[in-house]
Amino acid sequence: MQPTFERLQAHHGGKVAVMTRGGHAPLLELMPQPTELYQRSSVRHRSCVYCFDTLNKSAWRTILTPAVKRYCIVPDPNELAWFHRFLFSGVIVPGLKDRYVAEYFWSNVPVPANGEFRPPTLMKPPDTWRPPDIGDGPFLLLSPTSGWRRKSWSPYGWTAVMEALHQAGAPSAVMTSTTTPWQLEHCDKISQRAGTSIRWLDKPTSMQNYLWLCANAEMVLSVDGSAAHLAAAFGVRNLSLFGPTSVQNWHYPTRYSRALIARIGKDGTRRTRDLPVADVVNAALELWAGTPS
Repeated sequence: MQPTFERLQAHHGGKVAVMTRGGHAPLLELMPQPTELYQRSSVRHRSCVYCFDTLNKSAWRTILTPAVKRYCIVPDPNELAWFHRFLFSGVIVPGLKDRYVAEYFWSNVPVPANGEFRPPTLMKPPDTWRPPDIGDGPFLLLSPTSGWRRKSWSPYGWTAVMEALHQAGAPSAVMTSTTTPWQLEHCDKISQRAGTSIRWLDKPTSMQNYLWLCANAEMVLSVDGSAAHLAAAFGVRNLSLFGPTSVQNWHYPTRYSRALIARIGKDGTRRTRDLPVADVVNAALELWAGTPS
């Protein structure tokens, strides 16, 4: 959303606040243009409110902010509900289709453009956000889980990738996950196979810790999820694995940002687990060597 926020700031003279979960405050601190976290305890009049989430909770919260106009930008027409037309001055829903989601929101926000679309960028976090006991040496970052279990790849595959990178001279990897039981189990299997090539941070990390890791890794390897998006915004080379989700919607290719897409199965479904180990190993080695195809 950072490019969209910048476009809104340019139109509204820099006076833009973001209504989101308080846990996202560290992310807002790293945006190139200062972005204020909207506090419900200090409600004040706004000229416009822009909503990018059609969930009932988010949509109804816009009513709490006095505003002249309210807009809702929706990626999927199927997400529209009967009450959206009553809550918003305008509902914008041309449909996401195969567009990159950040560019979709940027291009459809109803204010004049301030130049061409640029992919999201973030400033580097302060070193005070470094996780405790992480050490001073270089590291890779492995983020093998996301909110969807079916995005996951095999523990054996990740172990083979890390061993190949280690043999090619890459540093050991730090692995992160949340505390969901299946994610912990998945990471534990990877850790047991990998030995010293992966160090699992099995204790919860803060948002500041996570951002620091994504910004300071030599390379980030992940399934489709936040680690890859953040690495791209920090300008860190990254490789993400795609199965059931749309690579067109969630990946912006650059010379340092690469995605691998699973083939479509006989039933018409893409599954991350079907990605061949050799393909991922080769892609990781090419990216590490600085020669991605």
